[in-house]
Amino acid sequence: MTFKLKGSCVNISFFFFVTVCVALVLDTTDTAVLTLFAAALHEGGHLLCMFFYGERPSHISVAPFGFSITRLSVGSYRREMIIAFAGPLANILAAVIMSVIMFACHLPQLVKPIAVNISLAVFNLLPIEPLDCGRAVRCWLMCRMNTVRAEKTVFIIGALCLVPVAATGFFVLIKSRYNITLLLASIYLSWLLLKRRE
Repeated sequence: MTFKLKGSCVNISFFFFVTVCVALVLDTTDTAVLTLFAAALHEGGHLLCMFFYGERPSHISVAPFGFSITRLSVGSYRREMIIAFAGPLANILAAVIMSVIMFACHLPQLVKPIAVNISLAVFNLLPIEPLDCGRAVRCWLMCRMNTVRAEKTVFIIGALCLVPVAATGFFVLIKSRYNITLLLASIYLSWLLLKRRE
């Protein structure tokens, strides 16, 4: 499904709808719904930061494995780093606000939304491209070395970080006997990392 929103072309993949529907049907814990809201908040943080800098996305793509925002122009490396960190920051701020409300109003049901937002923020703070911290590390390195060396360094950092993530995903799968989420995420990130090297 493709439509225009304030001059931006928005493309929502059919497989995104299928994935969401399957997750909502199979999930009895409401984790899927909370994750969708946390992901929307995360991307909203990126967009809000872009609007703050006077930038407007030309294309927004929504797929089963995440959002992709294409811009008409890319700013300085410093600006790119700030925009990259705006997503995790939005999740951390949401978690802090919900924590204050939870303790002030004695609402233990907010524990799960807080945990989902923190988990999403921490995951995106792994220095693996194309995650937010990986993008920020790339921008930081581009300021300090030539492009080829920076790309190689980003690849090495990402590969080294993926090893413990994959090992943890495998451990979680063995312990839980059903939770394959982290292992699948590490496989997907490995594929993206290798694809960037081509």
